[in-house]
Amino acid sequence: MSRQGRRQRIIHALRKTPPAALAPPDTYDLVSVAEMLREIGIALVEVAQPTPIVESRLLRIAAKYTTRPVRAVVLPTMLLIQIADDAIEIDGSTHSSLQLDAAGRIDDIASLAEAGAIAPADAIAAVAAARILPPRFGRFTTILGYSATTLGFGMMINPTWASLPGYVFLGLVVGTIVAISGPLPSLTPILPTLSAIVVTLLATWFVADTADDGLLRVISPALVATLPGMSLTIGAAELAASQVISGSSRLIYGVSQLALLVFGLILGTHIAGEMQPQSPSAQMGSWSLYLAIVVVALGLSVYLSAPRGSLYWLMAAIGVALIGQQVAEKFFSDSHSGAVGATLSVLFAGLASRIKTAPPAVVLMLASFWSLVPGAMSFMSVSQAATGGNFDVASLGQAGAAIVSIALGTLVGWSIFRTIDGRLPWSKAIAPGS
Repeated sequence: MSRQGRRQRIIHALRKTPPAALAPPDTYDLVSVAEMLREIGIALVEVAQPTPIVESRLLRIAAKYTTRPVRAVVLPTMLLIQIADDAIEIDGSTHSSLQLDAAGRIDDIASLAEAGAIAPADAIAAVAAARILPPRFGRFTTILGYSATTLGFGMMINPTWASLPGYVFLGLVVGTIVAISGPLPSLTPILPTLSAIVVTLLATWFVADTADDGLLRVISPALVATLPGMSLTIGAAELAASQVISGSSRLIYGVSQLALLVFGLILGTHIAGEMQPQSPSAQMGSWSLYLAIVVVALGLSVYLSAPRGSLYWLMAAIGVALIGQQVAEKFFSDSHSGAVGATLSVLFAGLASRIKTAPPAVVLMLASFWSLVPGAMSFMSVSQAATGGNFDVASLGQAGAAIVSIALGTLVGWSIFRTIDGRLPWSKAIAPGS
């Protein structure tokens, strides 16, 4: 066998095989096609996909099922589908989920639909099942996963030996609060404030003094589930993509969540009393970042219920994001290096998803963005202002720049990936009209 033949054989063994279309366009009735687009679209929105990406995917799916003109209007809580003048579908949802196995399954269904490789009725049933998919792990195990995630983020934000037990303890506390509030949706609006009050009290009375570290550095990792970094980043990306309504509404939501967190911090500080200024503990070595990547991947795989067999891929995705960001810090400021990490994250997730053993791109991107989103920086900056700490306009500007840089990196990475992916056999096989 020639060298080129061996290379093609290896590539074929590693790369996912593009599915074939079941039927030509206009085979299915327009009502069922519109229902399928509605179900897939609202499910993608619920798993934190930016509205421009959802809209473009829906239009590609529609091209595989009908030659009639299709319009799609996608908002963070609303979806409108119109096929010619014959079928109109409207749906809304205030539910959101970062459960990775459900997000991966929804993405797989959308990919099949982009190839025309699933019947509309089957797609509707599959999406409905994915939206109610139970987590892989029980409540207690999920709390432990959250605590491990808190430990990993603590090793990124403030890697000191003395703080590690505090991260684990506060992670267990907030993880328990989040787990208890899950079946009680009425508690969701006050979850950020409640979590901030509890961790502020515990950190002030026990953890921060023992760790000899500042309050904000100790409590920020534990609040990772309630920090609005994802909303702020996606909102900025949507604004950059001219999605004014979606982007501005997400930014307002993110800022309101941030305000609730800061209010909880202020209230907790008022009850517990302010801490005396303390000198930071001795830092861990530079190797702590690489250990943090492993710990965060392990924690997120449990807490966010990652698909089976995806752990090593999550480690790789998080490693690409954080190491890329660290290398970029040698050339850019801390607040701008996130653009490089975000670009590399999107590229890695998109290209890796074409390999047979890899999970869908959305799984890898969500995990990467959990490690990149600047929610902790925003929270610490605004909290310093609210509590009279050492804060100035430059500090707030750095937090804003971090959000914008990651949003820009996301758009750049997505554009580069689409350019590269459009020349690969997969995309050629599912291109509209092929």
